[in-house]
Amino acid sequence: MKLIIKTTEDSKIIEDGPQNPVRVVHTTGTIDAIREFIRSRHQNGFLNLENMAQDNILRSAQIIPPGSSTGRSDVGAVMMKVASQLFPDITTISFASNGLRSLAPISSVAQFFPNILNLSFKGNEIRNYRDLENLSGTKKLPNLREIIFLDNPLRDRDIAKHKDDISYRSEITRLFPSIQYLDQQPVGPKISFGLGDIVDAKSKTASLPVPIRGNFFDSPDTQAMVLEFLTTYFKLFDTNRTLLEHMYDISATFSVSTNITISPTQRSKGRGGDNWSEYTESARNLSRLKDLSDRTKRLHVGNQDIVKEGLMPLPETKHDLTDASKFSVDAWQTGSLLPAVCIYIMVHGEYEQAPVRGRGYTKSFDRSFIIAPAPPNSSAAQHGWKCLIISDQLTVRQYNGPEAWQPEPELDVPGAVSSAVTSAFNAAGGAPPMTNTATGTTAIAPPPAAGVGPDPNQTPMQGISPEQHVKAQELQQLTGLNYPYSVQCLAAVGWDVQGGVILVNQERANIPADAWQVPRF
Repeated sequence: MKLIIKTTEDSKIIEDGPQNPVRVVHTTGTIDAIREFIRSRHQNGFLNLENMAQDNILRSAQIIPPGSSTGRSDVGAVMMKVASQLFPDITTISFASNGLRSLAPISSVAQFFPNILNLSFKGNEIRNYRDLENLSGTKKLPNLREIIFLDNPLRDRDIAKHKDDISYRSEITRLFPSIQYLDQQPVGPKISFGLGDIVDAKSKTASLPVPIRGNFFDSPDTQAMVLEFLTTYFKLFDTNRTLLEHMYDISATFSVSTNITISPTQRSKGRGGDNWSEYTESARNLSRLKDLSDRTKRLHVGNQDIVKEGLMPLPETKHDLTDASKFSVDAWQTGSLLPAVCIYIMVHGEYEQAPVRGRGYTKSFDRSFIIAPAPPNSSAAQHGWKCLIISDQLTVRQYNGPEAWQPEPELDVPGAVSSAVTSAFNAAGGAPPMTNTATGTTAIAPPPAAGVGPDPNQTPMQGISPEQHVKAQELQQLTGLNYPYSVQCLAAVGWDVQGGVILVNQERANIPADAWQVPRF
């Protein structure tokens, strides 16, 4: 039988007990050589294990390091065990230039250095993402801050395939979610999506499902302006898209993308995919479009190009604005993001698409707008629009219903936002057109309840009493008229607010565009 002689100290390394997977049997000379090697490669918490095949200490002891196909699979585990005993304060290890084809040979680093901060695998032969799984995940290396895979076939091939490193960086950060630096570059800030206290500080995970809240507006002014904008926009989108030309800025952008994945709702009902033929020529799906000219062609710039080439080719639609539960609206002012202060709007909802080959379709959609106040002399203002569209992005999806955003009762939005959404949407169905007396053009009149609120800093007009001033601002709130026209209207009805409301509704079609309030952002 083979005789093996070992010291007590060597026994701790070679056979460490039933819970330790290290079961290495080496000679005392081998263990001593590994100790000497580790000491020679350590400095101030950094363990340099680069290019181990050329190390004189290991070559003299005839130790084949991890990465070689002819070496023992347990050498890496012995090295990590020895290193943890000699230098437990190690925070950084470099395995560069070792010919590693996977992380399996050195996977014991997670066992012996669970709090390691930095790892480098530069210049190895790693080719597939599955070869990283021996060390991936937050449970194995929860504190890992930086990892390097430069000069590996995995990285080089992925970047060459996709023409950029977006897919590669996304996959690595998925496998190693704790890292802050990848290949010596920041991976970007983590996005919490407003989870706040829902995220557990210790586990850094969210308790799901996250409570669902209702529509969000950062102020009553934003709410009024956005609801008026959306009801008018969607009505024209469904009935006469050519009138939308004046609503887009001359440098505005528009694009549409499609998500053709069959939704869980469709799958549960046994339905297959929808018809997407009418979107094929215009969809700007960047994950599929790699050619720069195709990407550029499908991004529409300017009001005329947007309407003629972007909106008109899309199939006919019908947005049921009488049921606000089918829509979710979030909107907030963006500060000085653009030259003018803007409002960012995100809408989730659904619409009925015109039948294709005799069959109609219900589509879900996401739409994001950036709108800004329309300058007084702009085409938008002359056609009765209070704001301009700066950016418009539309994503169309398989129908999945509105259940995802229906608020839990105790978390419903404060005040009367939900009822205001319903009121504004309902009003859009019957609002009479508004004619600009100067140009003769027609637009859809804003609903009475959705007017922008009066300016609290407005000073009374000359000859107007404080009581009349208050009534003028009340009429502004109820009708959407600006202050001078509110005063003029009330003077005509003997300063009766209700009479003023009736008069505005009766004459709405003849009220000029400049009589309506300009949004205060």
